[in-house]
Amino acid sequence: MMGRWSPAPNENCYGVAIFEYNGEQEHKQCLSLELGERVYIYEECDAWYRGCSTSKQHIKGIFPKSYVKIKPSVREVVGNQITIIPIEDPITEEAKSVLREWHEQWKDLFTETYKDSQKYNYKASIDLFCSIKGIMSDIIKCLSSSYLGVLGQNQLEEKKVKITQFIDNGNQLLNLDLVPRDEHGNKVNPVTCSDRTPDQKRVLELYGIHKKENTMRAQKGSDAARHNQPVHLFLGICQCVLLNQTPLEVYATLYNFEKNNMISERFLAPLTRYGLPEDRERLNDISTVFTDISREDLSNLYIILRYYRKGPVKTDPNTKGGAHSALYLRPLGLSYVSVKTYMDTLESNVGVRADNNIIRLDIYTLSKDKSENNFSELHRKVIMGEKAQFQQLDRTQGLHIFNMKLFTGPLELVKQQNPHIFKKSSVPPENMITRKLGFPAVINPTDQRNDLYITLKEAKFNKGSKKAERNVLVQVSVRDSNGREVKGAISRGTGEPTVDVYQSSVIYHCNSPYWDETFRINLPDHGSYSFANCHLLFTFRHANDKNKNKDKPGFSFLPLANPDETLISDGNHKLIVYKDTTRNADFRHQVSDYLPLVSDYSQSQITKDTKISSEIEQKYSEYLEICSVFCSSKFTQNSNLKSLLQWEQHEPRLGEILGSVHRIPGEELVKFLHQIFEALFMILDKKDTEYGDIVFNSIVFIICTLADHKFEHFRPVLDNYITTYFFHTQVYIKLLDRLKIKVENHEATENIGNIMKALEYLFKFIVQSSHLHSQASTIDRSFNKFTRSLLEFFDKLNNMINVHPNRLTTAKTLKYFPHTIPELNKILPLQTTCQIISNFIDAVPVTDEKEIIRYKLACVFDIVKGEILDDPEGCDLLIPLLMRHLKMHLKDDNSTRETEEVRKEKSQAVEILTHILITVSDKHSNTGIVRKIVEPLLELLFRLVCQADKAATVDMDLARDYVSCLIALLNLMNDEHYTSYMAPMNEKDLIDFLNEVFLVFKDLVKSNVYPPRWIVMSMLQSYVVLNSIIFFSKALSKIPPQVNGPQDYMCKKKQLWENFFYLCVGFITQESLQLEEFRETKRLKIAGQYGDMRSEMGQEMVRMLNKLGDNKKIFVPDIVGPFLEVTLVPLESLRKEVIPIFFDMIECYHRDRGNFEIVEREVIDKLDVLISRGKGDTKYSLLMYETLLKKFNSPNINKSLHQNGVRFVNSVKLLLEHLLNFREVREGDHHSEAMMLCIVNLLNFYEELNRHEMYQRYIWKLYTSHLAQKNYVEAAFTLEMYASKLQFTDSSYMDTFEDLPKERVQQRKARLYETIIKHFEEGKSFENSFRFYKDLCDYYELMFDYQQLAGMLNRQANGYTSILNCDRNPHSYFYVGFYGQGFPAFLRNKRFIYSGREYDRVGSVLTRFQEQFPRASLLNYTSEPGLDAKESPEQHLQIYMVTCQIEEREEFAGREVPIKVSVFWDTHDISSFLYDKRFNKSGGKIKDDDFANTWLERSRFYTVEPLPSKLRLVEIARLDITEISPINTAIEAMEKKNREVRVLIDKNKSGKDDGAKQLSMCINGTVDAVVQGGIKKYEEAFFTEEYFRNNPHDADNIVYLKRIIIDQVEVLQDGLDIYEKVCGEQSKGLRDHLASRHDKMRQDTNKYRRELGMSPGTPYRSLRSGTLASTSSTLQRYNSTLSRNMRSRTSMVSLTSGGGGGELEVLSSAPTPPPLPSRKDVLPDPAALIRDRRSAAGTPDQPALPPKKRSSIIQNSPTMGGSPLKRDSTRSITSNGSADMTFSNTSINNDNEINAVSVPSLPPRPSKSLTPPDTNNNILSEEVDGPPPLPQRTNSTASRPPKQPRDKTIPLPTL
Repeated sequence: MMGRWSPAPNENCYGVAIFEYNGEQEHKQCLSLELGERVYIYEECDAWYRGCSTSKQHIKGIFPKSYVKIKPSVREVVGNQITIIPIEDPITEEAKSVLREWHEQWKDLFTETYKDSQKYNYKASIDLFCSIKGIMSDIIKCLSSSYLGVLGQNQLEEKKVKITQFIDNGNQLLNLDLVPRDEHGNKVNPVTCSDRTPDQKRVLELYGIHKKENTMRAQKGSDAARHNQPVHLFLGICQCVLLNQTPLEVYATLYNFEKNNMISERFLAPLTRYGLPEDRERLNDISTVFTDISREDLSNLYIILRYYRKGPVKTDPNTKGGAHSALYLRPLGLSYVSVKTYMDTLESNVGVRADNNIIRLDIYTLSKDKSENNFSELHRKVIMGEKAQFQQLDRTQGLHIFNMKLFTGPLELVKQQNPHIFKKSSVPPENMITRKLGFPAVINPTDQRNDLYITLKEAKFNKGSKKAERNVLVQVSVRDSNGREVKGAISRGTGEPTVDVYQSSVIYHCNSPYWDETFRINLPDHGSYSFANCHLLFTFRHANDKNKNKDKPGFSFLPLANPDETLISDGNHKLIVYKDTTRNADFRHQVSDYLPLVSDYSQSQITKDTKISSEIEQKYSEYLEICSVFCSSKFTQNSNLKSLLQWEQHEPRLGEILGSVHRIPGEELVKFLHQIFEALFMILDKKDTEYGDIVFNSIVFIICTLADHKFEHFRPVLDNYITTYFFHTQVYIKLLDRLKIKVENHEATENIGNIMKALEYLFKFIVQSSHLHSQASTIDRSFNKFTRSLLEFFDKLNNMINVHPNRLTTAKTLKYFPHTIPELNKILPLQTTCQIISNFIDAVPVTDEKEIIRYKLACVFDIVKGEILDDPEGCDLLIPLLMRHLKMHLKDDNSTRETEEVRKEKSQAVEILTHILITVSDKHSNTGIVRKIVEPLLELLFRLVCQADKAATVDMDLARDYVSCLIALLNLMNDEHYTSYMAPMNEKDLIDFLNEVFLVFKDLVKSNVYPPRWIVMSMLQSYVVLNSIIFFSKALSKIPPQVNGPQDYMCKKKQLWENFFYLCVGFITQESLQLEEFRETKRLKIAGQYGDMRSEMGQEMVRMLNKLGDNKKIFVPDIVGPFLEVTLVPLESLRKEVIPIFFDMIECYHRDRGNFEIVEREVIDKLDVLISRGKGDTKYSLLMYETLLKKFNSPNINKSLHQNGVRFVNSVKLLLEHLLNFREVREGDHHSEAMMLCIVNLLNFYEELNRHEMYQRYIWKLYTSHLAQKNYVEAAFTLEMYASKLQFTDSSYMDTFEDLPKERVQQRKARLYETIIKHFEEGKSFENSFRFYKDLCDYYELMFDYQQLAGMLNRQANGYTSILNCDRNPHSYFYVGFYGQGFPAFLRNKRFIYSGREYDRVGSVLTRFQEQFPRASLLNYTSEPGLDAKESPEQHLQIYMVTCQIEEREEFAGREVPIKVSVFWDTHDISSFLYDKRFNKSGGKIKDDDFANTWLERSRFYTVEPLPSKLRLVEIARLDITEISPINTAIEAMEKKNREVRVLIDKNKSGKDDGAKQLSMCINGTVDAVVQGGIKKYEEAFFTEEYFRNNPHDADNIVYLKRIIIDQVEVLQDGLDIYEKVCGEQSKGLRDHLASRHDKMRQDTNKYRRELGMSPGTPYRSLRSGTLASTSSTLQRYNSTLSRNMRSRTSMVSLTSGGGGGELEVLSSAPTPPPLPSRKDVLPDPAALIRDRRSAAGTPDQPALPPKKRSSIIQNSPTMGGSPLKRDSTRSITSNGSADMTFSNTSINNDNEINAVSVPSLPPRPSKSLTPPDTNNNILSEEVDGPPPLPQRTNSTASRPPKQPRDKTIPLPTL
């Protein structure tokens, strides 16, 4: 039975889901939980909780307890809302927050990486992505292990340290802010209370943390940064595979290649024949740690692994041996690995536990011709690559795999941090340690060792009676003085238990073996088995598999101690070999038989083999050489040290013994530190007169030895001795007296430097002895005497460094003097100690020697770091001294020293100042000491910061130090300090001081000295600067600017106020305060700590400006631009505060001057610059407009100000719209066309305002944009706009502009004209260049520059030739509609004609615009889109090809114009474009060959200016829609075909080979029309009686169509004639076929000739020449007939900035369309006069080409920024700018005349010979099928008009 629901055990119950729970699937009352979701718990019942999610508190339900982990929390009540806040560890909470933040950036990084996969940094981005992933995984693992609750407190702390390391590394990789942390890894918060006051104690501490972190990052990977830390190398053997039939023993050791010696003992890994450990419990657990490796060794360190097979001597399988054959070690091979190579891969992770690194090693053996005796040198031969000495086994023969890790730090710490390595092993932890041979680089007192390492080097034996050489086996044992064998004293290698006897390897058949095998001997400290009582016994015998040995066994021995009880010295020992004449296999001699013998071979005096006794014989030529290294912390090998410790027994030699102290190695001294000092002080007490000086020198030497880095860990041992064991009460007098003597006679004292080095411990001995003396004496009468003696000593010390300075002695004195101060504080009053310090610092000579200065400042820094400044009295006494000396070293004294030396000096001085400020802020912030610091330092620091900013080469570290000290000092100051500091200043001094302050602050906020990642320091700097500005502004308000007074004084005041305003602007706009650009987490954190400081500074700026009153006019327009920049900061409260200031400035300026043109000019100029930099938005534009408009519309305002103000506000609004549009499209990747539209809008805007410099600047932008896109023709038209503003008659000078040099106006115009001509020729638009040629020629002629004139004329002639010879493809044009609210306002719901590039088709144009607008979808229909598409929030593109409306040009009338000229003008200077769709008026289905029922719906688009133009994209001004009857459709198709054939004929006349094929295809498709039936279909459709009866009004059209058919026959005849000339013999068959089909076509059309009264045999040329006039009259008749019979409907659409169309309104008649545009000459009057004079003198036989028509239908489009369109009879535009679309049906009168108002008359058709070709006939598919669908893109879902069966384009018939 289930229990009752009860309240949760804790009212603040809070938990986190640790599993995902789908509760809704189980029961409707269950609450579903996601992994990690946080929940509030209200009730519990058995195994269930009831509660809600923190994110969805309105949904409550139940969930299992096992799915939720309860977390500690607290309740926070804010008003009526209760919030439960979890209590988390700070680092854990930080890790969670960091993971959330990183996750977003990690995803963004993934997206950006694969988006930019083609960029050069692709691999770096992938590496960063993977690195962040790894770090995030590591943090999650650490958090998971922390949550499990199985870690101890120490392990939890280690995990937290690792988490902080991971966080910091990840932040650095992602370039996020540096997080300041204390020594425990916790974040340091710069603010400490709710009112956001920075903690005074933490300003410089925070800077120190940042600086330290930055230094650590900079030194990361350098050996110097980690030189003091020992390195330990972990090695774990995993597997060894060899095709070997015997077990193996693997020995690993460290080898220094440079020194050519093994530096560690050996690690032993015994393996079975299968490569597995002999002990199965050690499977995958064969590992060791090589300890105490120095950094110097790492660069040349190798791990050498030697393999020995364990088995019989002979490896021959046929060898017969007994079942119990002995096992011997024989050399097999080796492997090696370079630790340096491994270090290179882990350099960044040294000091952090690295991941496993698997390395596969090859195995090397000796070459077959090499003896095993070379095995000891094989490793060096392999490393050096001497391939003749070795051979490599292939990977099938052997493979060794192991892993390595590097650890840094003390070994004990490594053990604690990595218990999994040392505790999981099946061997004792001490057996895992493989030590270095000898002491490490840094000796630790706690490291107790008694290790003797013996290395078997080599031996030499005689051959004896053997025929073959011997297999020598050496066995080593440790024996005591009685000859007993010491059990377990020998270690063959770490990792295995100790043994009683060491057995060497066997070198096969070698009498002079070389082993190089090292083993360790461990003996107790005392007893019969100690080193002093033991010796080594070496026995030799021949090794064989039969265990039979008839040779005499040999032996050698080595006592481990000398007769004076010192141990044997390190190095090589050559031992005598003795032979046992009894030939016993086992050694049975008594110790008394051999121990009295000589063991050292060098002491032997025999010259031949000598029998020592009946059983022992000494061999003359045989020896054994070994090497010993003794590592002991308890025994000594130095006899002098032994004698010193026993000095009473050697008193006659005491002087000699004391004299030898300096020759005792430091390793021996530190072993017996306590005993040595006791002996020396005993001698000083008893033998002071005789040996006082030498004892003093010995004490100094030992103290200096302890100062060595290697023995620094023994200093605490000496300290402990002084405080615990030192008891000599009279020593202080003797030591102090000798100190005074030595210092006084320093020139004669050789070791004066060492005495200064030992000064600290000498004073410790002196003070401790004095203290003991005072305790022992009941009446301390000698204290005053001792004090006087101390003062005398320091006087002599000051005299030594001041009167007779020695550079080296002075440096050492300065270095070690501060170490005496703690001892002086123990025995002297504080005032006396401070006086000693002051006298000493003042005694240091003033010099330029860099070493003296460096040591002096280091001395002062050590004093400051001490405890003396912690005492208020000591701080008060020393601050004046310190300030005086710091000013001396910080001021710019114009010294001749090198800059680098001065920087180092100042850096040291700043470091001292930093520590002083930290101490004062920490302990004396509320005392008068702050004032003592402020007075000398404030102005100095301001000047230092200013000098650092102005320096040619800025040391950023030093600049940061200055700034941090200044910020810390300002943070210490309060109102009282500011007031007291500025009170003594007069107004002039105050102005100068405030000017300097404001300039420094302005530089600080403008150029932040802190790196971008130091956001904490940047925020702290801004906060302190803000408070300081508020304090200084109070003083500024007392110095108002003046209108009247001395000019210099007025300028100073004005400059002071301007500097203040510039400072405020710089502060508000500084990059580090733009919170909107930060991520949300960072933004909320900064806002919570400091608020938005920009708002506070803005209020202060406005307050100070309002205090000026009418004096504002003094600063106008200088501060207009800076204040405008403030308003562009995206902070609404700041904008509302500052924008009204502009009205105040305008009003003030207008009141004084009567206008505010200068202010308006400044606002427009600055807005252009600032908006282009990315500032401002639409909200700003609206707020600016509404705020200023409200101000200018206020009732009490001046009328003139009101009118000009409203105009000004509207101009600013329009400018902002244009600028924001321009910036929006400019920031895109491909928005070239839209960007150029925006540029044109802007240049039109500036042209209206007569801002010529801005106008020219945007013209140049448009020009460069065109050049970047290779739009040469458009670039030329753009430059023409610039050139049109210049005059050839103007000889004044123009400044440099962009790429144009300084020159006269006429020269600039000529230069521009030449550039225009160049671009027209690059764009093959030669016709457009000729008018510029003519003007330039006139100019050069008037200037008598005949050389330039000749060049121009030659180029012009080449241009005329190029027209006829150059192949030019006709222009193609496209309709482009932008529909939907997703487009920018200047494109939204507007339609344009786009001038395509060469060879452009619909697909390429689609692709181009889709690149510009990737979010846009394609409307795959050509009808007008509906309102839903126009109002849609999306983007819709409508693109299809249009054709040019071909009209006969006036200048061509009555002239024979070359076809290439007419073709060019067919597609140039065009402002009317056509698009046709065919339909069946009866509603039936459209058939391709049903010409009688095929109508055309023709859309005619009129653009605001002709194309080509300065833009490729020109807006459509009006749209006409007309219906074309079937017969007119047929006429147009036939005319188009005729034009096409004429073009191909002309092309082939020029001799172009590539045109013959096209001509043949065209003729074949016409004379042999298989698909559409050709002329026969026209006959069936139009030449029947039924058609004539039904359509009597088409009589003239029928006649005209027949004439065109006849014309086609003649044109085809010309084509055949040309084809016959250009085709080869291989095309004869095709030529004959075409001729036969053409003859048939001629016969079929002869009836039309007869009907028209023509002779059937009339040749084509006579027809063409004789009927030219009649043809023109026929064209006129055709045009009038067409006008009468055409069923038309006209829609005129005028586009405004408000939209691209509107609702349709049906009218009774359509307005008459405007006249077609023409291009007007834009040249200035002087040039026009020249041209007029020339044209008047022209010759009739060579007329000049008429000027091109460039006048526009609409002079200025609203979209282009011009004046609005006027309402007249030819345009339908409403008053509000909306467009009207009108339709009208054609009304036909009885007289067959059309109403002139309803339908415009068509232009006359050109004559047959002059008919230009249709530019679009070459691409029939695009005319027929319309625009293709967008590839791989979903069509728009916007509604479209209902599909009609006539919604297609009619195909052209083939005749």
